[in-house]
Amino acid sequence: MDAQLQDGGGPLISLVCSTIGRPDALRRLLTSVAAAEISDRVEFILVDQSGDQSCAAVLADFELPGPYRMTTSGLGVSTGRNAGTPLASAPVVAYPDDNCWYPPTTFRSVLEVLGRRPDLGGVTGMQVTEAGAPSMLRWLPGPTAVTRRNFLRTSVSSTIFLRRDVLPSPTPFDEGVGVGSPGRRGAGEESDLLLRLIASGHAVEYRPEIRVCQDDDRDQITAAYVAKMAKYGVGQGYLWRRHSLPVSSLVYYSARKVAGAGLRAARGQKLHARADLAFVRGQVSGWLGVDG
Repeated sequence: MDAQLQDGGGPLISLVCSTIGRPDALRRLLTSVAAAEISDRVEFILVDQSGDQSCAAVLADFELPGPYRMTTSGLGVSTGRNAGTPLASAPVVAYPDDNCWYPPTTFRSVLEVLGRRPDLGGVTGMQVTEAGAPSMLRWLPGPTAVTRRNFLRTSVSSTIFLRRDVLPSPTPFDEGVGVGSPGRRGAGEESDLLLRLIASGHAVEYRPEIRVCQDDDRDQITAAYVAKMAKYGVGQGYLWRRHSLPVSSLVYYSARKVAGAGLRAARGQKLHARADLAFVRGQVSGWLGVDG
Protein backbone atom coordinates (compact mmCIF):
# COMPACT_ATOMS: atom_id res chain seq x y z
CA MET A 1 0.00 0.00 0.00
CA ASP A 2 1.08 3.58 -0.65
CA ALA A 3 1.89 5.08 2.75
CA GLN A 4 1.39 8.61 1.45
CA LEU A 5 -2.30 7.84 0.93
CA GLN A 6 -2.76 6.24 4.35
CA ASP A 7 -0.91 8.30 6.95
CA GLY A 8 -1.87 11.54 8.68
CA GLY A 9 -5.19 13.32 8.95
CA GLY A 10 -4.88 15.91 6.19
CA PRO A 11 -6.54 16.01 2.77
CA LEU A 12 -5.97 13.07 0.46
CA ILE A 13 -7.47 14.59 -2.70
CA SER A 14 -7.40 18.25 -3.78
CA LEU A 15 -10.07 19.34 -6.27
CA VAL A 16 -9.05 22.41 -8.29
CA CYS A 17 -12.12 23.92 -9.95
CA SER A 18 -11.88 26.91 -12.28
CA THR A 19 -15.24 28.57 -12.91
CA ILE A 20 -16.84 31.71 -14.23
CA GLY A 21 -20.38 32.65 -13.32
CA ARG A 22 -22.18 29.30 -12.86
CA PRO A 23 -23.16 29.25 -9.18
CA ASP A 24 -26.02 26.76 -9.58
CA ALA A 25 -23.79 24.21 -11.26
CA LEU A 26 -21.12 24.73 -8.62
CA ARG A 27 -23.68 24.18 -5.85
CA ARG A 28 -24.51 20.75 -7.30
CA LEU A 29 -20.81 19.88 -7.46
CA LEU A 30 -20.26 20.96 -3.85
CA THR A 31 -23.31 18.99 -2.72
CA SER A 32 -21.83 15.85 -4.27
CA VAL A 33 -18.46 16.46 -2.61
CA ALA A 34 -20.12 16.92 0.77
CA ALA A 35 -22.10 13.68 0.32
CA ALA A 36 -19.11 11.61 -0.78
CA GLU A 37 -17.41 8.93 1.26
CA ILE A 38 -14.26 10.35 2.95
CA SER A 39 -15.51 13.87 2.15
CA ASP A 40 -13.60 15.20 5.17
CA ARG A 41 -10.35 14.21 3.42
CA VAL A 42 -11.17 16.17 0.26
CA GLU A 43 -9.81 19.69 -0.20
CA PHE A 44 -11.74 22.02 -2.52
CA ILE A 45 -9.89 24.86 -4.27
CA LEU A 46 -12.04 27.30 -6.19
CA VAL A 47 -10.71 29.71 -8.79
CA ASP A 48 -13.56 32.15 -9.49
CA GLN A 49 -12.84 34.17 -12.63
CA SER A 50 -16.13 36.09 -12.59
CA GLY A 51 -16.26 39.78 -11.79
CA ASP A 52 -18.97 39.41 -9.16
CA GLN A 53 -17.32 36.41 -7.44
CA SER A 54 -20.74 34.73 -7.27
CA CYS A 55 -19.26 31.24 -7.12
CA ALA A 56 -16.86 32.22 -4.36
CA ALA A 57 -19.89 33.40 -2.39
CA VAL A 58 -21.54 29.99 -2.86
CA LEU A 59 -18.45 28.21 -1.54
CA ALA A 60 -18.10 30.59 1.40
CA ASP A 61 -21.67 29.82 2.48
CA PHE A 62 -21.41 26.08 1.87
CA GLU A 63 -20.41 23.87 4.78
CA LEU A 64 -18.01 21.38 3.26
CA PRO A 65 -16.70 18.67 5.61
CA GLY A 66 -13.16 19.18 4.35
CA PRO A 67 -10.98 22.27 3.93
CA TYR A 68 -11.47 24.77 1.13
CA ARG A 69 -9.58 27.67 -0.37
CA MET A 70 -10.50 30.39 -2.84
CA THR A 71 -8.60 32.54 -5.30
CA THR A 72 -9.11 34.24 -8.65
CA SER A 73 -7.17 34.53 -11.90
CA GLY A 74 -7.23 35.82 -15.43
CA LEU A 75 -9.57 34.20 -17.94
CA GLY A 76 -9.15 30.70 -19.31
CA VAL A 77 -9.59 27.28 -17.72
CA SER A 78 -5.86 26.49 -17.93
CA THR A 79 -4.98 29.84 -16.37
CA GLY A 80 -7.41 29.13 -13.55
CA ARG A 81 -6.08 25.65 -12.91
CA ASN A 82 -2.54 26.98 -12.87
CA ALA A 83 -3.61 29.53 -10.25
CA GLY A 84 -5.25 26.86 -8.10
CA THR A 85 -2.76 23.99 -8.32
CA PRO A 86 -0.03 25.63 -6.17
CA LEU A 87 -2.62 25.88 -3.36
CA ALA A 88 -3.25 22.12 -3.35
CA SER A 89 -1.92 20.24 -0.33
CA ALA A 90 -3.15 16.67 -0.93
CA PRO A 91 -1.06 13.93 -2.60
CA VAL A 92 -3.70 13.51 -5.32
CA VAL A 93 -5.09 16.36 -7.41
CA ALA A 94 -8.07 16.48 -9.78
CA TYR A 95 -9.61 19.15 -12.00
CA PRO A 96 -13.42 18.98 -11.99
CA ASP A 97 -15.47 21.06 -14.39
CA ASP A 98 -17.89 23.24 -12.46
CA ASN A 99 -20.85 21.38 -14.00
CA CYS A 100 -19.76 17.85 -13.13
CA TRP A 101 -20.57 15.99 -9.91
CA TYR A 102 -19.37 12.88 -8.10
CA PRO A 103 -21.08 9.66 -7.02
CA PRO A 104 -20.43 8.88 -3.32
CA THR A 105 -17.81 6.17 -3.92
CA THR A 106 -15.60 7.93 -6.49
CA PHE A 107 -12.93 9.37 -4.19
CA ARG A 108 -12.54 6.21 -2.16
CA SER A 109 -12.24 4.15 -5.34
CA VAL A 110 -9.50 6.45 -6.70
CA LEU A 111 -7.50 6.21 -3.49
CA GLU A 112 -7.89 2.43 -3.33
CA VAL A 113 -6.47 2.03 -6.85
CA LEU A 114 -3.57 4.41 -6.28
CA GLY A 115 -2.95 2.93 -2.83
CA ARG A 116 -2.51 -0.53 -4.33
CA ARG A 117 -0.49 0.73 -7.30
CA PRO A 118 2.35 3.04 -6.28
CA ASP A 119 3.72 2.61 -9.81
CA LEU A 120 0.84 4.66 -11.21
CA GLY A 121 1.16 8.39 -11.70
CA GLY A 122 -2.59 8.70 -11.94
CA VAL A 123 -5.90 7.08 -12.72
CA THR A 124 -8.80 8.07 -14.97
CA GLY A 125 -12.46 7.09 -14.80
CA MET A 126 -15.51 7.13 -17.06
CA GLN A 127 -17.82 10.12 -17.39
CA VAL A 128 -21.55 9.33 -17.39
CA THR A 129 -24.84 11.22 -17.39
CA GLU A 130 -27.21 11.26 -14.43
CA ALA A 131 -28.97 8.27 -15.99
CA GLY A 132 -25.68 6.37 -16.19
CA ALA A 133 -25.16 6.60 -19.96
CA PRO A 134 -21.62 7.27 -21.26
CA SER A 135 -21.09 11.03 -21.66
CA MET A 136 -19.10 12.94 -24.31
CA LEU A 137 -16.76 10.11 -25.42
CA ARG A 138 -16.91 6.60 -26.89
CA TRP A 139 -15.48 5.16 -23.69
CA LEU A 140 -13.56 1.88 -23.73
CA PRO A 141 -15.45 -0.81 -21.81
CA GLY A 142 -12.61 -2.26 -19.74
CA PRO A 143 -9.60 -1.10 -17.72
CA THR A 144 -6.39 -0.39 -19.60
CA ALA A 145 -3.33 1.83 -19.61
CA VAL A 146 -3.91 5.33 -20.98
CA THR A 147 -1.75 5.67 -24.09
CA ARG A 148 -1.03 8.01 -26.99
CA ARG A 149 -3.49 5.98 -29.08
CA ASN A 150 -6.43 5.65 -26.70
CA PHE A 151 -6.44 8.83 -24.60
CA LEU A 152 -9.50 10.13 -26.47
CA ARG A 153 -11.47 7.10 -25.23
CA THR A 154 -10.12 6.92 -21.69
CA SER A 155 -10.02 10.46 -20.30
CA VAL A 156 -11.65 13.86 -20.06
CA SER A 157 -10.71 16.59 -17.65
CA SER A 158 -13.13 15.75 -14.84
CA THR A 159 -12.21 12.05 -14.76
CA ILE A 160 -8.44 12.52 -14.30
CA PHE A 161 -6.82 12.06 -10.86
CA LEU A 162 -3.06 12.58 -10.69
CA ARG A 163 -0.43 12.26 -8.00
CA ARG A 164 0.64 15.80 -7.29
CA ASP A 165 4.32 14.86 -7.24
CA VAL A 166 4.26 13.71 -10.90
CA LEU A 167 3.05 17.07 -12.20
CA PRO A 168 5.71 18.72 -14.37
CA SER A 169 5.47 21.96 -12.36
CA PRO A 170 3.18 23.75 -9.88
CA THR A 171 1.55 25.34 -12.95
CA PRO A 172 1.23 22.27 -15.17
CA PHE A 173 -1.22 23.46 -17.85
CA ASP A 174 -0.38 25.18 -21.14
CA GLU A 175 -2.33 28.43 -20.88
CA GLY A 176 -2.50 28.68 -24.67
CA VAL A 177 -4.82 25.64 -24.76
CA GLY A 178 -8.33 25.14 -23.35
CA VAL A 179 -11.64 26.93 -22.96
CA GLY A 180 -11.13 30.68 -22.69
CA SER A 181 -7.52 30.60 -23.87
CA PRO A 182 -6.18 33.16 -26.36
CA GLY A 183 -6.48 32.12 -29.99
CA ARG A 184 -8.51 29.16 -31.23
CA ARG A 185 -7.24 26.14 -29.25
CA GLY A 186 -10.48 25.71 -27.33
CA ALA A 187 -9.91 22.26 -25.83
CA GLY A 188 -7.29 19.62 -25.13
CA GLU A 189 -5.44 21.10 -22.15
CA GLU A 190 -5.94 17.96 -20.00
CA SER A 191 -4.93 15.67 -22.88
CA ASP A 192 -1.81 17.75 -23.44
CA LEU A 193 -0.88 17.30 -19.78
CA LEU A 194 -1.57 13.55 -19.88
CA LEU A 195 0.50 13.10 -23.03
CA ARG A 196 3.41 14.99 -21.47
CA LEU A 197 3.23 12.80 -18.35
CA ILE A 198 3.15 9.63 -20.44
CA ALA A 199 6.09 10.86 -22.52
CA SER A 200 8.10 11.43 -19.34
CA GLY A 201 7.54 7.82 -18.24
CA HIS A 202 4.57 8.06 -15.86
CA ALA A 203 1.89 5.38 -16.10
CA VAL A 204 -1.79 6.34 -15.96
CA GLU A 205 -4.51 3.69 -15.82
CA TYR A 206 -8.11 3.93 -17.02
CA ARG A 207 -10.64 2.33 -14.66
CA PRO A 208 -14.20 2.61 -16.04
CA GLU A 209 -15.78 1.56 -12.75
CA ILE A 210 -14.66 4.93 -11.35
CA ARG A 211 -17.47 7.28 -12.36
CA VAL A 212 -17.83 11.05 -12.63
CA CYS A 213 -21.17 12.54 -13.72
CA GLN A 214 -21.71 15.29 -16.25
CA ASP A 215 -24.49 16.07 -18.71
CA ASP A 216 -23.63 15.48 -22.36
CA ASP A 217 -23.76 18.84 -24.15
CA ARG A 218 -24.28 17.03 -27.45
CA ASP A 219 -27.87 16.57 -26.28
CA GLN A 220 -28.42 20.35 -26.42
CA ILE A 221 -27.25 21.48 -29.85
CA THR A 222 -27.36 25.24 -30.53
CA ALA A 223 -25.69 27.59 -33.01
CA ALA A 224 -23.14 28.45 -30.31
CA TYR A 225 -22.27 24.76 -30.08
CA VAL A 226 -21.09 24.84 -33.70
CA ALA A 227 -18.52 27.56 -32.94
CA LYS A 228 -17.51 25.69 -29.78
CA MET A 229 -16.87 22.50 -31.75
CA ALA A 230 -14.70 24.39 -34.22
CA LYS A 231 -12.42 25.48 -31.38
CA TYR A 232 -12.45 21.99 -29.88
CA GLY A 233 -11.30 20.65 -33.24
CA VAL A 234 -8.46 23.16 -33.43
CA GLY A 235 -7.33 22.08 -29.97
CA GLN A 236 -7.34 18.43 -31.00
CA GLY A 237 -5.44 19.10 -34.21
CA TYR A 238 -2.87 21.04 -32.20
CA LEU A 239 -2.37 18.03 -29.92
CA TRP A 240 -1.59 15.86 -32.94
CA ARG A 241 0.97 18.36 -34.18
CA ARG A 242 2.57 19.11 -30.81
CA HIS A 243 2.92 15.47 -29.74
CA SER A 244 3.62 13.98 -33.19
CA LEU A 245 0.66 11.62 -32.85
CA PRO A 246 -0.06 9.19 -35.73
CA VAL A 247 -1.62 10.99 -38.66
CA SER A 248 -3.58 7.82 -39.48
CA SER A 249 -5.55 8.11 -36.24
CA LEU A 250 -6.35 11.78 -36.90
CA VAL A 251 -7.62 10.81 -40.36
CA TYR A 252 -9.72 8.07 -38.75
CA TYR A 253 -11.34 10.45 -36.24
CA SER A 254 -11.95 13.05 -38.96
CA ALA A 255 -13.49 10.48 -41.28
CA ARG A 256 -15.86 9.33 -38.53
CA LYS A 257 -16.99 12.91 -38.01
CA VAL A 258 -17.55 13.48 -41.73
CA ALA A 259 -19.54 10.27 -42.02
CA GLY A 260 -21.55 11.20 -38.93
CA ALA A 261 -22.27 14.63 -40.40
CA GLY A 262 -23.68 13.01 -43.52
CA LEU A 263 -25.98 10.74 -41.52
CA ARG A 264 -27.19 13.59 -39.34
CA ALA A 265 -27.85 15.83 -42.32
CA ALA A 266 -29.93 13.04 -43.87
CA ARG A 267 -31.94 12.82 -40.64
CA GLY A 268 -32.56 16.56 -40.62
CA GLN A 269 -30.12 17.23 -37.74
CA LYS A 270 -28.57 20.15 -39.55
CA LEU A 271 -26.98 21.92 -36.58
CA HIS A 272 -25.37 18.72 -35.37
CA ALA A 273 -24.02 18.05 -38.87
CA ARG A 274 -22.61 21.57 -39.05
CA ALA A 275 -20.94 21.06 -35.67
CA ASP A 276 -19.29 17.83 -36.84
CA LEU A 277 -17.94 19.50 -39.98
CA ALA A 278 -16.77 22.54 -38.01
CA PHE A 279 -14.85 20.19 -35.72
CA VAL A 280 -13.13 18.53 -38.68
CA ARG A 281 -12.17 21.88 -40.21
CA GLY A 282 -10.77 22.85 -36.83
CA GLN A 283 -8.77 19.62 -36.61
CA VAL A 284 -7.13 20.34 -39.94
CA SER A 285 -6.37 23.95 -38.96
CA GLY A 286 -4.83 22.89 -35.66
CA TRP A 287 -2.73 20.19 -37.28
CA LEU A 288 -1.50 22.60 -39.95
CA GLY A 289 -0.64 25.24 -37.34
CA VAL A 290 -3.37 27.71 -38.32
CA ASP A 291 -4.53 27.93 -34.73
CA GLY A 292 -3.37 31.21 -33.29
